[in-house]
Amino acid sequence: MSVISEEKNFSEIRVESSTVISVDQVESDWCNLQELSDCSYFQSWSWIGVWLEKLTVVDKPLVVRSWIGDRLVGLGLFTKKDIRRRCIVRSRTMLLNDYPFDGKNMVIEYNGLLANREYKCAVFVETIKFLLETEIQCDEFYFNAISDTSCLKYLPKAIDRYANLDIESVESTWIVDLTRMDGGRDAFLASLSRSKRSQIRRSLRLYEEKSPLKIEEAEDIDEALRYFDGLKELHTQRWNSIGLPGSFANPIWEDFHRTLIRNNFSKGEIQLLKVSNEDVALGYLYNFVWRKRVYMLQSGFLLPEDNRLMPGYVIHLLAIELNSNKGMNEYDFMYGDSRYKSSLSDHKQELSWLVIRRRSVIFALEKIFLNIGRPIKKFIRNVIGFS
Repeated sequence: MSVISEEKNFSEIRVESSTVISVDQVESDWCNLQELSDCSYFQSWSWIGVWLEKLTVVDKPLVVRSWIGDRLVGLGLFTKKDIRRRCIVRSRTMLLNDYPFDGKNMVIEYNGLLANREYKCAVFVETIKFLLETEIQCDEFYFNAISDTSCLKYLPKAIDRYANLDIESVESTWIVDLTRMDGGRDAFLASLSRSKRSQIRRSLRLYEEKSPLKIEEAEDIDEALRYFDGLKELHTQRWNSIGLPGSFANPIWEDFHRTLIRNNFSKGEIQLLKVSNEDVALGYLYNFVWRKRVYMLQSGFLLPEDNRLMPGYVIHLLAIELNSNKGMNEYDFMYGDSRYKSSLSDHKQELSWLVIRRRSVIFALEKIFLNIGRPIKKFIRNVIGFS
């Protein structure tokens, strides 16, 4: 839509909220609206429904609905939490589709309000204005891992009476365009750097000295859960080897994802992959499949005895090849600073962590101290590194 028509829609939006007592209050509206939106898997009912059921119904989240006349055009779920940071700052917060506290952080990505694609900016702005006007007791409103920031141009003017907009962090997600893989594996490897291409080919030869590598996709829920068990074992071994617990140390995280697999595997939205050699599992991948996009959520690799072996690169290469052959459009590593993600990808997308913050002396002083402290920390790190 044009800027003019989008701005006109702002005045047409009516916003209301209610407390979620049961999942049934939200499911039908969410499923209907997602068909009219450009939502990610993390905004789909498949994810949100399990999140509501497992994590937040007991915490009484708020559902915010946006309407044009009798048409539902926007939905968002907000949780509340009183937090304390840096010893002196206390804040009453609301968070969109997220609850990163008490071990309940499911690490949402590609977040955002669920909105009819024709009215996404109007829904975004009017929802925030509504929260600022009605949730008077809340100091900060967090929109974590937002993938579409095109509507931010409308926000500062709309909220100027109430609050400030801060972008606290911007992270890159790493993506492979699978539609460019007509030439197969050799063409894909040719697109990588010369050294990386050579290392991966050497690793493939070493793995296949005894027998060919094979990649298998779980065919039913039981097999998917067995692959998930195998992933858990290898993932935990790898992280324990460097003194860290890994994702499965959080039983809430594991229970959430087992439920997600059980609920959604039959819909074709869950992909569990196993790569093996002579019936020895070299690694597993746990992916989401949504609208021809593959989201790589979790992995587990067998620790190699030979440092020339590169299990992560090899297993992802096979998964990229498999999903290209299945007609998928993109293979998304999601955000993180692992070198293999940027090495294998051909483009990236940015996620933004936004906070709408009411004006106060405490928040202003906090921002001043942060702005002073960051350059000092950077200078100290550089001096220590140089010495």
